[in-house]
Amino acid sequence: MNDYKKYWIWLSMTLGASARVDDILSAFPEPHKIFEASRNERILSGVFSKTQLDRFDCADFDSVLSAMSVCQKNGWQIITPDDAFYPPLLDKLPNKPLVLYVDGDIGCVSNKVTVGVVGTRNPCNESIAIARSISGGLASAGAVVISGGALGIDSAAHEGALDAGGKTVCVLGCGLGTRYLMDNEAMRRRIAGNGALISEFTPFANASRTSFPLRNRIISGLSYGVLVVEAGEKSGSLITARCANEQGREVFAIPGSVLSTAYSGANKLIRDGAKAATCAADILQPFSVMYPDLLSLEAASDSMPVISAKEETVRNKKPEVIKKECPSGLDPDTQAVYNLFGEDSLHPDEICAISGLSPSKVISALMQLEMADYIEQTEGKNYILK
Repeated sequence: MNDYKKYWIWLSMTLGASARVDDILSAFPEPHKIFEASRNERILSGVFSKTQLDRFDCADFDSVLSAMSVCQKNGWQIITPDDAFYPPLLDKLPNKPLVLYVDGDIGCVSNKVTVGVVGTRNPCNESIAIARSISGGLASAGAVVISGGALGIDSAAHEGALDAGGKTVCVLGCGLGTRYLMDNEAMRRRIAGNGALISEFTPFANASRTSFPLRNRIISGLSYGVLVVEAGEKSGSLITARCANEQGREVFAIPGSVLSTAYSGANKLIRDGAKAATCAADILQPFSVMYPDLLSLEAASDSMPVISAKEETVRNKKPEVIKKECPSGLDPDTQAVYNLFGEDSLHPDEICAISGLSPSKVISALMQLEMADYIEQTEGKNYILK
């Protein structure tokens, strides 16, 4: 392993995820020179904030060596901006990740058209089928599907690409090896074998409320274009769409009923300039002109799966839920769990990862909230506001 990787890891840990690094790397192209510089030399460079300067003074290098050891034991790659396989699209971002921890083959995105597919964690059956079908079409045409490994649309996108025999990349909002969302563990193993799991967070780092928005810039950053499938006005997938716009990526959205709040976010994207898409070819057509040798539109499956009337009515969309005020008298843990709920459903594993509470405390809190008629359980052990 390149000995200089430890300095990239040290710099990443010190600055934190999503720090703007373009000016820093212009002044110090080699991170080991920042490590060797005195505080005064760092100050005179003019590229560090006082907070960053203070962090350099108390940085712990033992955690760097520990991360490298863990990766070596598990066969995980450490990819840094000076590596040949560091994705070129990410390298152009002002807040690019300085380290990517990889389980699988990050080289699968090299010389490929990459498309992000995101959406709500609580989709209707029709949207799941659409995400699977379009992702399968993208993969069949030679594109790589990028998503976040969450429940709902993310999972459907990964599965569609895998079932088509294509490549897909999952960008995690936690460190590799973290026991997060274990219901999707089998799918993550498939992804590692047919693409890559990647994270900018150190191995075993827990997810948090802020880590998912941070990883969204990587989903869009890795992608030539981003497709949003079913998103309400408060959906986290709109953060990915916003990142895509800021990064100069194409944004696509599946249009939905104007009478349903479940599609209000996606419809608003289209109103504001996103391209409406109904099949894989709609997304790939502009890229096929630019990269004719990388894509085969003929191989993309444009036919949408038939959804039976029974399937369509399995999970009828409810009117928009107005979150009730948190009931008084709840213990702090239960109150903290209730505060996590928004438009999307939550799985107990996700709640544990974000809140830091133990599984027993989370289950207890969910039971109290369910008995108080504030939440209800849906398919796949998920919970949603009632």
